[in-house]
Amino acid sequence: MGGMMGGGGGLGGGMGGGFVPIYTDDASTKLSDRVRRRCFNCCTTDTSTWRRSSLNPGKVLCNKCGLFERTHSRPRPEQFPHKRGPV
Repeated sequence: MGGMMGGGGGLGGGMGGGFVPIYTDDASTKLSDRVRRRCFNCCTTDTSTWRRSSLNPGKVLCNKCGLFERTHSRPRPEQFPHKRGPV
């Protein structure tokens, strides 16, 4: 079984390009090429704009969660119940 330890496999083995960025929902963390933002509520990492949470000071939210929190004074739910019927 000598062949099990070679090869590298791609999980952090070496100084090459393929690093995995660290994601943070802390608003005070300085961003870099290795540190990126993540929504505190829905955990998305891709949004048009980042917003600061008023319910959870020091945390960042994606655009959708931030606007929902501002207008409804509560966190945006994962799924919305279908309240509206056909008009």
